[in-house]
Amino acid sequence: MTARTIELFFDIGSSYSYLAATQMAGLSTRTGLPIQWRPFLLGGVFKATGNDTPAKLPAKLKWLLQDMQLWSEHYGIPFRMPSRFPPNTLRTQRALCATERTSPDAVSTFALELFRAYWVDNEDVTTDDVIGARARAAGLDATAILGALEAPETKDLLRANTDEAVRRGAFGAPAMFVGDALFWGNDRIPLLEAYVARQG
Repeated sequence: MTARTIELFFDIGSSYSYLAATQMAGLSTRTGLPIQWRPFLLGGVFKATGNDTPAKLPAKLKWLLQDMQLWSEHYGIPFRMPSRFPPNTLRTQRALCATERTSPDAVSTFALELFRAYWVDNEDVTTDDVIGARARAAGLDATAILGALEAPETKDLLRANTDEAVRRGAFGAPAMFVGDALFWGNDRIPLLEAYVARQG
């Protein structure tokens, strides 16, 4: 991908991916660069890099909840800590990859629906019922998406996206790239924006 595109590697189960996702439209407007939404599997990234979920560290999980509340207030967006955390988002991310294969321009709309389902409405986004409902809310063919979850092409794309992100240096989510430059975490958005401005 060229340096004239911002790539967002994300997982619906990632709290900071949710925060970053809500800021992408504004970021694109300010920088004049399109956003390419790249669903990957955070669990696969953790496994490949030796990283792990903050849910396994009680002190970090407590801090995460406080930090999310502060960021959601800062952005003026809704947030509620889900009752199921962390989720196994394999099928959720496959649904996004199925969309990426057939309707890449719709990935952002579908992703924002799923983020809202999980981080605001406390829905179980790992279930076909919720995935289907949110696909329909995004104007997509839910039957086709659900039917593609087990397709080899869908599985291959999710694996390829995850492997690519790791190969390029990602170790968590969100991982944002401008060309070869990696910006990790919602709080790096201002640094990414400054980097783009320097590139002219």
